Amino acid sequence: MNALSNKEQLLDRENAHSVGLLQNPFNAQGSSGAFPGLPEHLSFVKSVPARPGTPTLNPWKDGGKFPDGCPEDPFALVKEELSPFSDSIKDVVDTDHPILSEAAKHFFAERQGKRFRPTIVMLMAKATAPNPKEHRSGPVYEKQAELGQITEMIHVASLIHDDVLDEADTRRGGESVHKLYSNKVAVIAGDYLLARASVVLARLENTEVTEIMSTALESLVQGEIMQIKTGEDDLLDMMTYLRKSYHKTASLICDACKSCAILAGHAADSEEANAAEEYGYHLGLSYQIIDDVLDFTGASDVLGKPAMADVSLGLSTAPVLYAAESIAELKPMIRRKFKQEGDVEKTLRFVLQSDGIERAKSLALFHAQRAVNAICRLPESEERNALISLAHMVLSRKS
Repeated sequence: MNALSNKEQLLDRENAHSVGLLQNPFNAQGSSGAFPGLPEHLSFVKSVPARPGTPTLNPWKDGGKFPDGCPEDPFALVKEELSPFSDSIKDVVDTDHPILSEAAKHFFAERQGKRFRPTIVMLMAKATAPNPKEHRSGPVYEKQAELGQITEMIHVASLIHDDVLDEADTRRGGESVHKLYSNKVAVIAGDYLLARASVVLARLENTEVTEIMSTALESLVQGEIMQIKTGEDDLLDMMTYLRKSYHKTASLICDACKSCAILAGHAADSEEANAAEEYGYHLGLSYQIIDDVLDFTGASDVLGKPAMADVSLGLSTAPVLYAAESIAELKPMIRRKFKQEGDVEKTLRFVLQSDGIERAKSLALFHAQRAVNAICRLPESEERNALISLAHMVLSRKS
């Protein structure tokens, strides 16, 4: 059994736990008394084991106030490390062929966003340092900075390939690579980024990290195949949705987090590496679930892509699956991947009429809180608290 198969068994058990808790979050055990201001159906959060003093996320209270002691701008703590980031990547992917070079650098020029994944890597580098309180003002290790580059190159390559497969015209508010150049150039540009990421990965000279990050690549491919080839019955299965979300989104984040801890000098089976991996796993799932919620609630000009894009592609996400539990008419539409005229519009109406969005947000909160519980197993530091802030921001984000 390979490393990915073994991990999938563990993830299935974890996902089954979260789905079991959330089958009916409106009737979750306990009351919201421990968390003043929380809706009743979010009370299950307190049943998640946590160390004393672990912050409780509550993005819907007090205008989205951050947990005590956690910075409102976690990106500021690694601003110095991220400042040369885009230029460094552009140097890595530079090639003599002008079209390929231009296409590969497209995402590292304009509309680059906040560099969410590299920020996680940089913060994790400092949070897992042997003595984070002393190390927090020091530099990130060079190999950890290179890991941030590897993670972002893999992520961008997956976006380029996704846009070709989905025939998406826009990405991050601008034209997608295949629209600017061609499908062939886009595919080659994505492949080239993966090749360059592999070269930088080899330079780390760490076999454990190489295996972990290679598994992340394998996982991305599995997630794409799951999205394309999911059977009719599996389209209605929440576990299948969570597995696919892990492969397509969470796997890269959790594997990068664990690799970062290993590059800090921790053993692969250490408490620090496990805490980092669990944080990345839960944060990645929470991020994807909120992304799927925003497909129904966000405006296209804010999202940087058309609203209802997932449903238009035939994808059934958490809000739809939860809505289908109470609205039977949704199930045949899910099975036929919303291909009949009017299916997309009906799905939007049914989801908004149901508790699908609230229950999906509950699921995202569950995983974000688990991410916080995991990272709080590390010694307290500014960077650890900034990672808690990122979990809060994932829940409250608008795009």
